Amino acid sequence: MRGFEFAPSHIEDHVEKIGLDVRPVIEYKLEKVKFFAFANDLVEKRPQLFESSVQSPTDFNIRKKFIFPGKGEGDLVTLAVSGRGIVFILPRKISLFEEETDLGRSEDIIADCLQYFRKHFGQKKIIRVGQVNEYIFNVGQEESIKLLAERFTKMSVPPNGELRIRINRPDDDYNRIIQMEPVQKRERAPEIPGVEQIAAYGVKVAVDFNNRDMSQPLKEERIQAIIYASSQFNNKELYEFLNCSCGGDE
Repeated sequence: MRGFEFAPSHIEDHVEKIGLDVRPVIEYKLEKVKFFAFANDLVEKRPQLFESSVQSPTDFNIRKKFIFPGKGEGDLVTLAVSGRGIVFILPRKISLFEEETDLGRSEDIIADCLQYFRKHFGQKKIIRVGQVNEYIFNVGQEESIKLLAERFTKMSVPPNGELRIRINRPDDDYNRIIQMEPVQKRERAPEIPGVEQIAAYGVKVAVDFNNRDMSQPLKEERIQAIIYASSQFNNKELYEFLNCSCGGDE
């Protein structure tokens, strides 16, 4: 029995993250001036994604206030810094407002951002690019823990149990890691104050797609190719996997 069919129309929430692993490692305390100039360039070039930088003695990020008329606004981090490198965070669909953003193609965004990253951090070498797409699929009233257990395992998991699945389906060039877990959408029960009830079930799916070979610095053409391959995987092969319609020997 196939049951629920995963499809883009069932996505309630979608966040895309593109991380750059760099060497030498980032030392924010020693590179604050560079980050400030980098942020100014990004804000000027891509104001629809970058708006204001937030700095502390130990941390740095860029934020953007997304405004949805009649629904509200959300102040979200769109760039973060870690010891490994930088992460661009692209909110594609925000469930709180039931709205999609129009940020453009990932390849175009990264092409612009890399231009300024190279300008201010020319000594840094990018050795890995990873695109992580985090989705929440609304599966309606079908218990998501049961859906995952029956489709991807041979176990019987009770409704109050826990289940997390992590699979890497690598090919010669890329790691293609898929993580899945059940989630619930809860709302207050109108007839019983202080009590919540399950409004819908969901499945959280995270896809981490990155290059396996880290022996050489990545040039712009290779970075673009990685992001393009990841987007193709998310648009087609991911759904074949989630709906068990792909071959087992890939």
